[in-house]
Amino acid sequence: MEYSYFSLSEINNSLRQLFQEVFSDPIWIKAEISEIHKNSSGHCYLELIEKDSTNTIIARQKATIWANNYKTLEPYFENKTQFPLQAGLEVLILCHIEMHEVYGMSLNIVDINPEYTIGRITTEKERIIKQLTADGVIDLNRSLVFPDLPQRIAVISSKTAAGYEDFVHQLESNSYGYKFSIDLFDARMQGSDTEKSVIEAIDNIFENIDKYDVVVIIRGGGATTDISAFDSYNIAYHIAQFPLPVICGIGHLRDKTILDIVSHTSVKTPTAAAEFIIDCLLRQEDRIDNIAYSVKNRIGLILEKEKGAIGDMIRKLSYIRQEYTVNERINIAECHQRLMESVRKILNKADVSVSYIAEKINTESNGEIKKHRNRIYLLEKTVALLSPEAVLKRGYAIVKQDNKFIKSATAIDKNKSFTVVFGDGAIEANSD
Repeated sequence: MEYSYFSLSEINNSLRQLFQEVFSDPIWIKAEISEIHKNSSGHCYLELIEKDSTNTIIARQKATIWANNYKTLEPYFENKTQFPLQAGLEVLILCHIEMHEVYGMSLNIVDINPEYTIGRITTEKERIIKQLTADGVIDLNRSLVFPDLPQRIAVISSKTAAGYEDFVHQLESNSYGYKFSIDLFDARMQGSDTEKSVIEAIDNIFENIDKYDVVVIIRGGGATTDISAFDSYNIAYHIAQFPLPVICGIGHLRDKTILDIVSHTSVKTPTAAAEFIIDCLLRQEDRIDNIAYSVKNRIGLILEKEKGAIGDMIRKLSYIRQEYTVNERINIAECHQRLMESVRKILNKADVSVSYIAEKINTESNGEIKKHRNRIYLLEKTVALLSPEAVLKRGYAIVKQDNKFIKSATAIDKNKSFTVVFGDGAIEANSD
């Protein structure tokens, strides 16, 4: 039995002719770069893929940019997008579709539309931001209260990064003498492993969270593409929900990543991150100085008020002694007057011996007078004992400096002389 068949070359040749007829002109194709390699001859070889909504690859094709095109397309694309051609980018490419009998179908790229890639990157960032917002986490880290004294710092960075060295040097050489505890959690800060490495570092910090006040994520300079890994939804999701404030210092002056958006504080460089932390401590030191100044002034006012009260008390004691003496003398006179009136009334009402009444009046009058004199004497003695002069004569002394009373040894200015007042005089002294 004979079979009808075609040779492989006949099939491929027919396909080549069909491709030449259908795809005689170059066409625009959108795809994602999954692999890219440049060889020593200058040719660039790519693998292009397409994914469905579940992120499953549904198409795959090899493509080539010949050296004469690549040397102009690559710098043009990077200048427009700030990204080099790399795996993970979605691109819109102009291709010649060719079929070769031996090598099969190939796409020969002759042009790339950078605006399409820029739009896709922007669209993807917007999608991630909307997703973080919908998840209710985008503002969580920014809403945390930043510690007053952030001195225990967990750093996520590469141990070989110049940015990490700059950060540590800036903190340790601060001109205020502030001390910091810095622990590095080593992570890849560029490349395809960045997301996994950074999330592992975040998890390790969380296991020791009580040891730290803040988390700092830093990296040094580099191409714009180096920070594209920080537009990751997974990194942003972990940072947004982290229970410690996160300081992000990974960006360039013109770039802002999703990580910058969800972090508590975003600065542009590792050095700026260190300066931000130092400024936090400086603000607290200034606040404490202001409180101490206010307390000192308040104490001064209280002392002045108490000194005035003591002076008023001394003057009042002197006045009381004089007032008591005058009042008692008036009382004696009034009592004598009342006695005389009583006697006259008695004489009018009773027939008694004048001599007896006179003697009784004299006796009672003398008794009352003596009683009130004794009371005056006792009051004068009491007031005299309470007077400053009497207190000094009992062995006490008053210390004055700058014409102010000193109530405590710690209140004496040791650089100045002071006066010690005794009951019989005063002397000048100094702390030596």
